[in-house]
Amino acid sequence: MYARALVAPIGACTTPVMIGAAATALQGQPVWAYLVWGFPAALLVASVWTQFALSTTAAEVHLKPGQCAIRSVQEVLQDTPPEFHPLFNVRTTPSRIEIALGWDTQICARSDWPEYGRLRDAAQHAVDAHSEPVDTTPG
Repeated sequence: MYARALVAPIGACTTPVMIGAAATALQGQPVWAYLVWGFPAALLVASVWTQFALSTTAAEVHLKPGQCAIRSVQEVLQDTPPEFHPLFNVRTTPSRIEIALGWDTQICARSDWPEYGRLRDAAQHAVDAHSEPVDTTPG
């Protein structure tokens, strides 16, 4: 998974280095600086970029009445247990679901979730089940 996610950032980060090295070589100047410093720096930036992307991309949504836990790709790969937060609201549109939990709002786009309808229904049920009035009369 990490290798697949790393491909695009490597391309984006090494392209400027390759263009700079090609321009420098065409001018007849040495390109060692690009090879010694440019490529390792580009690979480091691509690696950090990929790590950040995997830690912020939602992969799983766990729902129960009044609570929600969203695990990132990195948390799933590391088998980190889900951390539940209070579920305050769920707003659905034809193209996305906005889940308000804790101090954050997570947006789940229809294009990213193959079972969008099931996720939408489960999220709505989790917030509705929590907001139903509880009978407090004695007896």
